[in-house]
Amino acid sequence: MSSDKPVNMCACMNKTFAQLKELGGLKAAMALGAGRECCGCLPYLKLVFKTGETEFAVEDPRIDMKDLCRD
Repeated sequence: MSSDKPVNMCACMNKTFAQLKELGGLKAAMALGAGRECCGCLPYLKLVFKTGETEFAVEDPRIDMKDLCRD
């Protein structure tokens, strides 16, 4: 993904953060499969439910590196 484009969806589920936000919480989104395949969206989803925002810069300074997936 280009750094000039916003991060705004869980690509594995093909659902936007706005759609996932309607579920009401991170646990509900994860229960439907968000973040299960590549887990790249998890740090962003945490921000969705913390801030209410649904689009983020790729290198958003609020992203906590410990939230990123580990192999």
